[in-house]
Amino acid sequence: MSSGHRIRPLARILRSATFRLTLIYAGLFVVSACVLFATVFVIATAAMQNDMQEVLRTEALQLAEIDRRYGLLGLAEQVTRRMSYRTRGPIYYLVQAPTQQVVVGNLPGMPPVEGVVDFVHDRDSGEPNDARAKLTGFGLTLPDGTFVLVAQDASRLIDMQHAIVRAFIWAGGLTLLLAIGGGVLLGGNFVRRIDTIGRTSRAIMEGDLSARIPVRGNNDEIDQLVIGLNAMLDRIQQLLDGLRQVSSDIAHDLRTPLGRLRQKLEDAREHASTTAEYHAATEAALAEADSLLEIFSALLRIAQIEAGAQKSAFTDVNLSDLMRSIAEAYEPSAEDSRHKLEVDVAPGVTMTGDRQLLAQLFSNLVENALTHTPDGSTVRLALYPKANGFEAEVADNGPGIPAEEREKVFDRFYRLDRSRTTRGSGLGLALVKAIATLHGITLKLEDHHPGLAVLLTR
Repeated sequence: MSSGHRIRPLARILRSATFRLTLIYAGLFVVSACVLFATVFVIATAAMQNDMQEVLRTEALQLAEIDRRYGLLGLAEQVTRRMSYRTRGPIYYLVQAPTQQVVVGNLPGMPPVEGVVDFVHDRDSGEPNDARAKLTGFGLTLPDGTFVLVAQDASRLIDMQHAIVRAFIWAGGLTLLLAIGGGVLLGGNFVRRIDTIGRTSRAIMEGDLSARIPVRGNNDEIDQLVIGLNAMLDRIQQLLDGLRQVSSDIAHDLRTPLGRLRQKLEDAREHASTTAEYHAATEAALAEADSLLEIFSALLRIAQIEAGAQKSAFTDVNLSDLMRSIAEAYEPSAEDSRHKLEVDVAPGVTMTGDRQLLAQLFSNLVENALTHTPDGSTVRLALYPKANGFEAEVADNGPGIPAEEREKVFDRFYRLDRSRTTRGSGLGLALVKAIATLHGITLKLEDHHPGLAVLLTR
């Protein structure tokens, strides 16, 4: 049982993408090493062959000079001496008369050749490694017809070639072992991280929406993927929390208008006896139904905005012109309620966004200020440019909002106690926050001493 458990993770590691990628890189390395080996083998062999041929050529030319100076007798004496005192390993000599009779040397007679020659020599029984030897020689025919040949055993070259091959085999084998071992280690690390993602996914599917994938902090590709996945999960949790909140708000806050609607219809059924009474009951029921439809429309609009569906309609918007047009639209309403509307809008402030939604945002703020401040209050609408952005303000000198409730007013259906007697559904500021979030605008409520200031920065 335990052996099977050990084999299964190993099989997963061997099937992992990291292990396969490591083997691919190891294969490419081995191919490149083979090319390098072939190059080194050819160059080293050629270099050693050239060195050996140059040594033999120099030796043959020296013997030719000795023959020129001292004659054949001096040449034979010098060759005999050199055969007795070898300083560069086994060197073979042949001095052959024009009649092809061997004068001196440890090689058998042969037809004269010029330059480099490779041949096989049967070693004497007294020589070490009694066997046929491959020799490389340099032949030279002297002016008097004497043939001189200097040769050397090519075994050193063969030994060097064998050494290069052995080194390559050992290095290649070690490289493959290290590659397989590294692949197992990297594959194991990769599989563990994937298992972590899988465990988190299962926990989320089982209902734990707060579960997140741990980030190692080494900022590699998997960390970047994990950060993106966690951000996506945070967003999904926010949307689900909002959905639950909306469901709860609808269940609680729409019960009252639905109850009023049902009560009006029951009153009409039980007490209305004339056409006028039925007409009045019907009008009251229609008003309640219209109010409910407005609430559902606002909720749907907030949901669409929070989902980011409106970003496809983003264009360049002249915010200065937009805010001035809103101020002009609300100026008659402000005069009717004896409010003073101050406008301080800097020209040329622009941004990328949805013009209709931005108009809805500032309209809601201005309308809230006019609705929830007493007659004679001042409402101020301002816009200033900033580095790479802007700062806007909708302020009033009314009663304001207590500091502990300023964040709550952006929740759906939340209304201050003093506001429950005024018309509204408690969705205006929730819509403002959704639009601001969609456009990357920061909302902040501050005390205006007296009153409330809504600051919007981007």
